[in-house]
Amino acid sequence: MSLLLADILAVGLCLFFLHYAWRKRGRANYLPPGPPGAPLLGNLLQIPANGVARALRDLSKGYGDVVTLRLPSSTLLVLNSRQAISDLLVGRSAVYSDRSQLVMSGELVGFKDSILRQNNTPRFRKCRKLLRRGLGAGPARSFAPFLNRQSAFLLENLCRRPADFVEIVKRNAAAVSMKIAYGYPSVDEELLDMMLRTSEYFLETTTLGTWLVDLLPFLRHLPEWFPLAHFQRYAARARPIVQECIDKPFEAVKQHMETATASASFSAMLLEEANGDPETEYCIKQSSSGILLGQTDTTTAAMSWFFLAMALYPEVQAKAQAEIDTVIGNDRLPRIEDRKDLPYIQAIMQEVFRWHPIVLVVPHVASEDDIYRGYVIPAGTTAVANIWAVLHDESVYHDADKFIPERFSEEGAPDSIDIAFGFGRRVCPGKLVAQAHIFVSITATLATLNIARAQNADGHVIELDLEDGSGPINFPKSYEISLGPRSEAAAELIRRSAEHSRTLPDDLDVFSLEE
Repeated sequence: MSLLLADILAVGLCLFFLHYAWRKRGRANYLPPGPPGAPLLGNLLQIPANGVARALRDLSKGYGDVVTLRLPSSTLLVLNSRQAISDLLVGRSAVYSDRSQLVMSGELVGFKDSILRQNNTPRFRKCRKLLRRGLGAGPARSFAPFLNRQSAFLLENLCRRPADFVEIVKRNAAAVSMKIAYGYPSVDEELLDMMLRTSEYFLETTTLGTWLVDLLPFLRHLPEWFPLAHFQRYAARARPIVQECIDKPFEAVKQHMETATASASFSAMLLEEANGDPETEYCIKQSSSGILLGQTDTTTAAMSWFFLAMALYPEVQAKAQAEIDTVIGNDRLPRIEDRKDLPYIQAIMQEVFRWHPIVLVVPHVASEDDIYRGYVIPAGTTAVANIWAVLHDESVYHDADKFIPERFSEEGAPDSIDIAFGFGRRVCPGKLVAQAHIFVSITATLATLNIARAQNADGHVIELDLEDGSGPINFPKSYEISLGPRSEAAAELIRRSAEHSRTLPDDLDVFSLEE
């Protein structure tokens, strides 16, 4: 029986590839040029598992800033310049706003209806409108007191467990997301753990090429017991956890609203206006879970690269601390409201996003045929914005592999933060909240803590690996640093600030739905 199944699978693979090659042949000449690939496999073997963004840039050399690559199940249009990205993903966002519909992430694991994975449908646009109302400029301002208080808890935990700094940052970011989305108290460890597991499932299943079933979608029909069906067994474990993470906190908010005990939150405020409309409630539920998935990983990745940069560039850290000491002093923690008075801290944040972008490549799918620079871009083509290539263009950012905040504070380099939060109709609606949270976390850390390279038992400095990650969010590899208070006075400030924050109400002070 196993031999028969293997024969059937082999024949199926051959038929799939032959059909794909025949289907693509007629329109191949309409696309922009690109490097030659292998029969049937196209350029698949030329794209490494790690260093994808750099490889996409290198494969494009000699072909211009818009290049075609072919994979067994899709055609990629790689955009390696800010101009090409702006032309297509911003200027023609009505065409380039769909998502790659990955079988593994969507159908098998359960993220199909996530706001992060939906195509540009009427439902998606309704969800986006809700998110803009709940996370726009007005709400972002209203969250400032809450985010300021959370920075004290972040510092307190970093002092207690400095070796666990990445986990502490992640849990702090998750607690902020849960509070904004559902009004949950930050001490709900059970929901925090479930949310973090769901986030891991999302990251592990949304990278094109990671799962065989995404390259060969017909494999979705394999049973769990089949030798090649590891993806089915993974999905069977993940799917109930993902669904519970989407449903449980949302239903809890509805129950609290029935008893008039719901805290102010994105979901509660919008549910109050929904008047029981099922479609609106569905959009609120999916949008709320999108806040959890989007905000947490973005903040954690940015902070992880920040700690790495400060350990490697102590002169940058010292200059930043001097600015904070001069502008704010040592009697209070920095606040979001101080942002305009701290240009060098803002430059550090810009450089964190540029040096190792939190999103290396951004895929958008064309929903209809398009013509660009005389080439026909067929519907279904995946336009890939190579963020890393744009932010490492030596003609714009000199010494691009080095961490130099002065390129922003003194040289007027182009913005590097907005490009990290998407384009056109897929711009992250929560970018203002994420940026405010990252800013206050960076500034509070620099104001009170020293970050340095760690040493091993023999007193030798531990080397730090700067290789980019390979998932949809760019995390550095695990690393060690030395982390501790700048002084006894700084340690006391952290302790005093955390104690004061605990005396304040846990609810959001204000929740404005004005954009």
